[in-house]
Amino acid sequence: MKEYEISSNVDLIIHLHTTPPPPPATSPSTYDVIVVPDTIRYYATAWSLQQASRVFSRIISPDKRFQQPTKAVYDGRECSIITLEDDDPRALALVLHLLHFNTKSLPGPESITWNIFYEIAVIWDKYDISNLIRPPWVDYFKHRKCEVGYEDWLFIGRVFRLDEGYAEVTAKLIVEAGERRYLGKDRHTGMERGGFLRGSKFVDIYVWPDFVREHITGEKSRLMKSIENLMENWKRSFKGKRPRVICTCYGNVQRYNRHTSLSNDIATLLSQNNPSFLPQNLPVALQDAIDGVRLGSRFQDLSPGTEWKWNGSIADLRKRMVKIRANMSDRYSKGIRHLLECADIYELCPLEESALRVLLDFDETIAFIRGIGIDGNIVDVPLGEVIPQAKSEPWNPPMETNWEGLAMLGVRVAGAFVAAGIILLAFALGGLNSKSDRVRHVNGVR
Repeated sequence: MKEYEISSNVDLIIHLHTTPPPPPATSPSTYDVIVVPDTIRYYATAWSLQQASRVFSRIISPDKRFQQPTKAVYDGRECSIITLEDDDPRALALVLHLLHFNTKSLPGPESITWNIFYEIAVIWDKYDISNLIRPPWVDYFKHRKCEVGYEDWLFIGRVFRLDEGYAEVTAKLIVEAGERRYLGKDRHTGMERGGFLRGSKFVDIYVWPDFVREHITGEKSRLMKSIENLMENWKRSFKGKRPRVICTCYGNVQRYNRHTSLSNDIATLLSQNNPSFLPQNLPVALQDAIDGVRLGSRFQDLSPGTEWKWNGSIADLRKRMVKIRANMSDRYSKGIRHLLECADIYELCPLEESALRVLLDFDETIAFIRGIGIDGNIVDVPLGEVIPQAKSEPWNPPMETNWEGLAMLGVRVAGAFVAAGIILLAFALGGLNSKSDRVRHVNGVR
């Protein structure tokens, strides 16, 4: 039996029962195996736990109407014995050291894995431990909350009331969430399982707070519905033909060749059934359920009979849009809105104009992502805070505004000169009138 010495003033013995993982379902002797829980002991001080947690306080000193903890003598002193179930043994030891202020017994952040830190948050939440005490590893992991693999920060941040950057994390997951997958109920726990793909990783979303999970999935669905309608209308505008046929830049060989690549990218985007893939950490049950999923895609001509669907993330779709924008590189230094407003001046061909209009509508659709804070408040997060590249990619570059500012400055300066000229002219005319009056006055006197 494994034991942890937490306190030198022991009056509480904690028995932790941990259930070993069940044998594989394919094992021929599954029903013959008797799973015996392991028991781990912790020697602690009751007062330290009762001061930090109301749940621990009720377990250690329950109401007289309920069964009282058993007693045992340890090291010559009577101790209460309580039993806990299925907590992570290592995480529970660290939590108990924290509650006893055994700072010298705590490892540094480089010695704590993300999984252990997550299990600490689970225990913190389960026993409603006061946030007046906070694990010293919070700041170490806080800076990684937006990285792939650290999505459970949405649960950890909620437990420790870490509001800073929380809405930004939810907004980032809305943009980077890929294809949704549902696993059904776990056959051992009965809990719902499912999530989405983020990059090459499967993310289980059922460990997050309910309101956060519902907001992220709902907002992702809302945005994708708007984008799908936008792309479907664009697809219909070609009437089943290849986009290249509407290009009118035949006389400009360089531009026409570039628009050949542009039309190919548009046709691929609008006709392709986007590929699905299985990440390495996808649960076996889900892999078995989707054996028939298509792992590749095949180029097809535009067909108005099939609806456009996107299985990837909004971030991945935006990369495809950036590629389409780059195929108009001679127009690249000018903002999309400016180009569309001056389409005749810049002699935009119909292919360019249709692409730019969709790019502008797409950009405006995702200009702000509605994240959610730990208090449930909705926060509009600019896309540049979610996708840093969006700040530097010149879809609608700052120079467009600068030119407008310079033009207005020129108008103001010209106006000032005109006003000054009018004033000088008025003074000059006034001087001439005064001189004429004096001459008439002198002549009259004579």
